[in-house]
Amino acid sequence: MKKTELLLPVGTREMLTAAVNNGADAVYFGVPHWNARGRTEDFTFEDVAEMIRYARVRGVRTFLAMNVLVFEREIRDLPEFLERLIALEPDVFIIQDIGLARLIRAIAPNQEIHASTQMTLSSAEAVNLAAQLGFNRAVLARELSLKEIASIKAATDLELEVFIHGALCVSYSGQCLTSENFGGRSANRGQCAQSCRLPYRIFVDGKEYRDTDAKYLFSPHDLCALPKLKELEEIGVDSLKVEGRLKSPEYVAAVAKAYRKALDSLPLQDIDTEPLEVLFSRGLRTGWLDGDNHQELVDGTFSNHHGMFLGTVMKVGRGQIDIENNAGLPRPGDGILFEDSQRDISVGTRLYGIKAQGKTLTLTFGKDFDTRKVSAGMKCYRNDSPALERELRKTFTDRESMKRVPVDMILSGDIGKKLHLEVSDGFQNKAIAESETVLEASRNKDVDTANGLCELAQKDLSALSGTAYRLGKLKVDIEGGAFIPGKLLRTLRQKAIEQLDNKRCEWRELKPSANAGRTLLNSVKLGTKVASRNGARPVISVLVRRPEQIAALEGLDIDSIIMDFDWGVKYDKPLEQIRKLGFKAGMATLRIHKPGESHYLKNILRLCPDFALVRNLGALAILRESGIPLAGDYSLNAANSLSYDWLLSQGLQTLHPSWDLNSTQLFDLLGDIDGSRLELTLHQYMPAFHSEYCAFARALTTGRRFPECGKICTQHKVEILDHKGERHFLQSDAECRNTLFVGKPQSALKLLPDLRAIGVNHFRLEMLQEDAETVRRKVSIYTQAIRGRISIDEATRMAGVEEKYGLSEGQLFNESVWHDRKKA
Repeated sequence: MKKTELLLPVGTREMLTAAVNNGADAVYFGVPHWNARGRTEDFTFEDVAEMIRYARVRGVRTFLAMNVLVFEREIRDLPEFLERLIALEPDVFIIQDIGLARLIRAIAPNQEIHASTQMTLSSAEAVNLAAQLGFNRAVLARELSLKEIASIKAATDLELEVFIHGALCVSYSGQCLTSENFGGRSANRGQCAQSCRLPYRIFVDGKEYRDTDAKYLFSPHDLCALPKLKELEEIGVDSLKVEGRLKSPEYVAAVAKAYRKALDSLPLQDIDTEPLEVLFSRGLRTGWLDGDNHQELVDGTFSNHHGMFLGTVMKVGRGQIDIENNAGLPRPGDGILFEDSQRDISVGTRLYGIKAQGKTLTLTFGKDFDTRKVSAGMKCYRNDSPALERELRKTFTDRESMKRVPVDMILSGDIGKKLHLEVSDGFQNKAIAESETVLEASRNKDVDTANGLCELAQKDLSALSGTAYRLGKLKVDIEGGAFIPGKLLRTLRQKAIEQLDNKRCEWRELKPSANAGRTLLNSVKLGTKVASRNGARPVISVLVRRPEQIAALEGLDIDSIIMDFDWGVKYDKPLEQIRKLGFKAGMATLRIHKPGESHYLKNILRLCPDFALVRNLGALAILRESGIPLAGDYSLNAANSLSYDWLLSQGLQTLHPSWDLNSTQLFDLLGDIDGSRLELTLHQYMPAFHSEYCAFARALTTGRRFPECGKICTQHKVEILDHKGERHFLQSDAECRNTLFVGKPQSALKLLPDLRAIGVNHFRLEMLQEDAETVRRKVSIYTQAIRGRISIDEATRMAGVEEKYGLSEGQLFNESVWHDRKKA
């Protein structure tokens, strides 16, 4: 049975040492200037080279994370950068951007590449499409259950990687615009502001809803898959991944140590999980591995590190507090947190002393802590432990604790001939060093040279503390009476070890070529660029989310209507209604496709709409041979010409660019593609995030999943108030997934003249919860502007009047660049 890989995060050099020395089989860290953790240490090329060598000598693979979207101006400059980077010989690149994957494949066809979880791969169809792109492995979406992972594994030959520990995002990775919409920093560009961890207020049917403790409605517990590890191994998952490039080296050491022991078949009850909770956790759960449980996934009462729950306060005295102990014994000096989430009270201090009596713990504190701030009923957590951190730190700073590869040595030689030292690592790597001079006979005839040589060799050849090795077996085969100076043995050892290091680092000859990358870029540019066709009549589509919005569009100067309905809404009659109105009828796929969820795609195949709006790679794989015309949506994350070219080649007639692009980046892209095949939404409520987690069920019911929730989302209109005082709309889809739509819609009307001038003909208008009368007014305003019947300024003014919370230009006109606060 193939060994399951344990993959650890590295954000600093110390984290690398911590991961390697505590059992990692592989590590991943960010590419210089490019990675999806903008606040981690930015390594230099020299750093990367040294880190790759350090890990490879110790038998650990290195993955370079370049899992961000790449814009057109950037991808033009990447071939030489990638040639230099690939020459450092990393084992793997982790990639989100389709265009970047194609570029790396062109520059180095044999370079291993993995499809990042940012690609939102959640079905076998999507995974197999990634395989066609040239990916060697798919990092699956975190929202999959064990059953769904097993289903994907059974239907693909591609290697699979699954997250097993660390922070969970409320949104599907690659489908989150929350940070960008709320904070101007894109999660798809490594700059997530963690807006989901902030407090939010809930409004139901216009009134604030207070009958919930879910203040932090979108902040999930952290993931810990230790209880599910054996099942993941039995499924045949190839790699188990830990999140945490922004965590500490001690955290990495603790997690690596725990999972290494579990993978090495140590019984779960014998694994020390205490450090995992104490060092950093928001409460450890198994995430989605057992399926949906909306009540357990999100606590709702906090969003920050709380650590290990010790118990509930029973009694408060002067300088001491009694708690009903649930788990674990803290140590003097540990950080202790007392919290009352209902009253929003948190009190922290250091523990001075501890006394255990039965299930009661008496905690004593220093004179500077006023215990009167604490009251009975408050929860007590252990959220810091200097002593525990010191123990973990030894695992990667103490030479005696370092991970070492056992090597066998043979020392041989005869008098009058050169001395040879052979060192082998048991993996067919062998190094041989020989002395520059021949051996001489010992002048002391009375000394037992055989025993003396063995002792000397053992002493000098086992002195490997400054290397990646430890001495296993030693064989000494020296002619009796020979004299060997200790310095000679040390010199031979150093030569042999250096040779062995080099052999263990030998790698395939990739011979990266920037010219091949340039050739690909030029071929795509030449193949897709066409003459401007600004004289073509604009094609206008309107997306509706409720059947009653359709009738409002009768007689308007539009071309098609796209249906994107909620759960349980039939498409047959609305489709017929649209055609009777004289419009083309389109159907949108869902944003996510998971195992067992092809019924909505079968419905598209059954009804044969005039076209389908494709929102995920799984749907694209299923529909591309259907004969139904296909349009690609922004959720496919096309950000450059190489991505655009490939996605269009899969059967799409038009493609919407990623919403990560601002106007400058959009026109950069349009300079290198056929603008007549680009579609842009001129009006929409921007989707902040798209989530498997149901905030309706968590906040408004006690239901864990459908149907326990009573389909509460169909009964009420829910709005979310953020920390800036702005309201946003919460909406469910046909698979009970939630999308939070930004309350202030985005308008791209100002771009219309320039878009038309460069040949863009396809425009979309997206509705959300509007009544029929409002839909008609909005669409009429935009249609008149697109057809040139009213000015852009007039249309913008009129459109703004229609919006409850105003109109926004969103990120399209945001030219600011987020600066890393580490360097501020």
